[in-house]
Amino acid sequence: MEELQRPRVPGYTVGRLLGHGGSSTVWLAVEERTGREFALKCFRRAARRAVRREAVTQEDIRREIRILSVLDHPHLIRAHNAVTVEDGTDGGTGLIMDYAPAGSLGGLVAARGQLSVGESVTVLTPIAQVLGYLHGQGFTHSDVSPGNVLFTSHGKPMLSDVGMARMLGDPAAAPGRGTPGFTDPAPVDAVRVGLQPERDVYALAALGWFCLTGTPPPRTADRPPLTLLVPEVPRELVAALESGLNEDRRLRPTAPAFATAVYRSAPPLPLDLAPAVHPTVLPELVTRLHAPADPGGLHEKVQSLHRRLTTSKWSRLFTVPQKLPFPTSGPALPVAVHGKGRHAQREHGRKARRGVFAAAAVAIAAAGWWFTGPGVTAAGPVTPAAGHGPSTAPAVPETLPAGTQEQADPADAARQQAGSPDPAAAVQGLSSLRSLAFGSGRFDLLDEVNHAGSAAAAADQRIREPLQASGHTLAGFMGTLSQVQAEEGGTATRAVLALTSAASAYEEKDAQGAVVAAGDAGAEQRLRIVLVSVDGKWRVSEILPGS
Repeated sequence: MEELQRPRVPGYTVGRLLGHGGSSTVWLAVEERTGREFALKCFRRAARRAVRREAVTQEDIRREIRILSVLDHPHLIRAHNAVTVEDGTDGGTGLIMDYAPAGSLGGLVAARGQLSVGESVTVLTPIAQVLGYLHGQGFTHSDVSPGNVLFTSHGKPMLSDVGMARMLGDPAAAPGRGTPGFTDPAPVDAVRVGLQPERDVYALAALGWFCLTGTPPPRTADRPPLTLLVPEVPRELVAALESGLNEDRRLRPTAPAFATAVYRSAPPLPLDLAPAVHPTVLPELVTRLHAPADPGGLHEKVQSLHRRLTTSKWSRLFTVPQKLPFPTSGPALPVAVHGKGRHAQREHGRKARRGVFAAAAVAIAAAGWWFTGPGVTAAGPVTPAAGHGPSTAPAVPETLPAGTQEQADPADAARQQAGSPDPAAAVQGLSSLRSLAFGSGRFDLLDEVNHAGSAAAAADQRIREPLQASGHTLAGFMGTLSQVQAEEGGTATRAVLALTSAASAYEEKDAQGAVVAAGDAGAEQRLRIVLVSVDGKWRVSEILPGS
């Protein structure tokens, strides 16, 4: 067919067609310099004009790639570059992306009819995890569908096309877009356009129904009980899917909660991908044989207990780390911490109460926030230099100016600056609120700093819990930010700031004011802070190393 003529891209050898849809075609492309395989997505000109009048340019796509560059998850297909497509009917602009050789979930179900319960768990759990990660970063996907779930040769599920609606120039329309059968039937909330993760959860649950039955789920009134169609499906999995398909979006679980419920419902099994892949890919498959039958009996009972234990909030009591079976991109905590000249190693079992809380204090350096970071040597406190240019926002003073009322809340000035519509100014107020939270023990202030469910919120929660339980505070703790610059590509709901950060020395004090540990000042470092707008106010979503 003429519309599927092979494109030509400088620096790449374009091979076979991988797939095509209404807005694009996808080809296998080999980078000539390195021999590495990529997927080349070529946008159709007609589809681009249908979305907005002018064509999407390479600069448009590169700007979106820069915005999406803050995302890093092991189950996420990444976009690398925009390229010029020289000929073919898809000529114009192309997108270079990760290549997943084992095809899509849509192709797999088309070839096999349906997946087993264990295979469905293998698909749904990591896709729910990556959606939870995206939601925590302030993104929604808006088209979770069988064509956008891809597989590596190891059978690893990957989520593709994150941000594609933005690249096509219509981010506001994203919540209402999607693949028929996998789109939330509830009306789009016009007030929260672009910030509706529960729509992704509906599509995720619809994906689970599709895996088990081979078809998208009917509307609630017409949907038969899943156990009539698939008698072997566990009750827990049915409950998880039905809660995700609930037409009242307020009653749907979050993506991480959905992931946990699915993983606990049945043992994940390897995917049989062989019927769906291209013949040239067969030799690469690791999961090319049919999965063994469910062993059942005592073995499955033990495995079920293990799954429930490792996903329980009580897992720490049994020295088992809380986890799901697939990796996430969260920061790892270091094995050792330092406090007041003593080297305190993290260990399981009982330790002196004093040593445990001292370790919690200096965990500030490992939690992924902007004040210190792994590998930083101790140094004196750094004061922001004046005159860094118009985009450098002044810090909120730690103490109130002379002449103000003694009873004034020191958090008010920080709140005022954190409420600025300018993210470069708001980040200074957020920094001051966080310092006050840990320095005074007013941990509720952290809810005004971090985006709920984000990596930044999770990192601070790990510090907050032991301090709050013991009544300890980090006296004198203060973070300073300087050289704050907003990166290009920011929007009214998302901004990435490049800045220089440093932290003061501090003392951990117990409820009686006695010093139980001390932390050194953190060295100056460059970081990238991701902010998202929540109800019109900026919140911290993620902290990344500076370039």
